[in-house]
Amino acid sequence: MKILAVDDNPFMLDFLPAILKEADFPDVTVASSGKEALRILKNATEPFDCLLLDIVMPNMDGITLCRKVREMRSYRTTPITMLTLKTDAVSIEKAFAAGANDYIFKPFEVHEIAKRLRVTQRMLESTEVAMRVNPQMMLPNGERGRHAFSLEDPLYVLGTHQLVPPFTLGNYLSQLSRNNLNACHVFCAQVEDITALYAHCTSREYVMAIAAGARAIGRVVDKPQLLMAHIGSGTLLGILTGDDLPEWPQIEQSVQRELKTLIPWDQEPLDAPISISLGRPIHPNAHRTQRVKNTFDRAIGRLVERQKTMHKALLGHTPAVSSAR
Repeated sequence: MKILAVDDNPFMLDFLPAILKEADFPDVTVASSGKEALRILKNATEPFDCLLLDIVMPNMDGITLCRKVREMRSYRTTPITMLTLKTDAVSIEKAFAAGANDYIFKPFEVHEIAKRLRVTQRMLESTEVAMRVNPQMMLPNGERGRHAFSLEDPLYVLGTHQLVPPFTLGNYLSQLSRNNLNACHVFCAQVEDITALYAHCTSREYVMAIAAGARAIGRVVDKPQLLMAHIGSGTLLGILTGDDLPEWPQIEQSVQRELKTLIPWDQEPLDAPISISLGRPIHPNAHRTQRVKNTFDRAIGRLVERQKTMHKALLGHTPAVSSAR
């Protein structure tokens, strides 16, 4: 695996190649600044497979560098791991929102960085990487119901703030320390009637509906510590850190109001407005083993409970707002 490591600390520039060679990753190039890194990337005859970026650097920090790298066609999907002394969630989440896929806290040992780079290798080899879609580049008057992706495919909608690929969201959750779990909340949301949307929308409209769902949630939650991913079939998973959470399930009403302002259909409006349901948030599983799968499964289960409650309310059995658990 061909790696570019960027750090302004001279010690790290010597240390990283040595420790990565010991971890069986000998092909390492180093850069001491964001400007030098961009020059190396631009002039490389063969693209790099993985980037390691220090967050705190003068002139151009690692988050800015990450954002600029993602603007380069050859590096839109390249795994990026952030190296940081910072432990505050906001810095890490800003890095993820800029396009990072993973992070490692300094100081680290050989086995730690080897473990994270093995994760990167699995990402490179994975067949489950989300398709990257840009609604601004899609035909505004495409054929309805014909798409280059299936209903079940996860989609990474470019330009949607706080939306990241599913693999990245799982990486973020798996790295959380026990000390941060009590302040972490995971929830699941669903764009309703997604099968009908898939069948009757253009690809651009369908992608914009998913993006609008994520943007509406982001606006209502209104916290930088929020990350979300679309895992397919109109389902969004979200991770939020902090104590001051919006009220659930009343948040649905606020999200619904935001959605009405975020659906610019290209042709005739659809017969019914888009709606979204949200399950109550949960704390992640404490044990790292199977934490991602088990936590996400529980969050999806809460969404299913919420949808059942909403269905009963529509039938006139119980009030929707008071019965979600």
